[in-house]
Amino acid sequence: MSDHSKEYNNLRDMLVAAQTMSKFQKIHNLIRPDFLLLLKITEEHKNDVARFDTLYRACLTRFFTLIEADIYGLNQLDMYSGYDDKKDRFIEKFKETYKQICATWNKQELQKKYFDTKLQLIIELKGKRDELVHPKKIEHIHKASEEEFKKLKTAFEDYDKFIKDLMNDFFVSTKINLF
Repeated sequence: MSDHSKEYNNLRDMLVAAQTMSKFQKIHNLIRPDFLLLLKITEEHKNDVARFDTLYRACLTRFFTLIEADIYGLNQLDMYSGYDDKKDRFIEKFKETYKQICATWNKQELQKKYFDTKLQLIIELKGKRDELVHPKKIEHIHKASEEEFKKLKTAFEDYDKFIKDLMNDFFVSTKINLF
């Protein structure tokens, strides 16, 4: 058994976990290419202020669609204590989800490194996304800039690498007693 495997007590539970993991991966792998294409299109329109602003704002919201789908899917696989999808506590859910998953699959060093070096940018972008989705002031309709777009791309690249590293060498298993 791998260091990065969760063993289930029976075949039924292991099969449910495998199906849940497969569903998570399918959803992630549908949203991710959409987001990559949106980044590419945004990049191509950097010289058109109106399009760049609009596309940047679409990227900002869509990035969190990907993360929120991942959080939900991973909690269906291995729910942390107190998880409640109905409450809007994104950063808490983010932290607790990845702490739980990384502890279960023995990837705490990966989680610690990501949280120590990359989480602050997610928190910053989440604040901007919230302002954009629930604007109270005109400046909450964020304007695009090369710098802000680069931050968003960096946050995505870092998150994408984190998810790939997390899911690499990530297994579910069970023992079958033949006798």
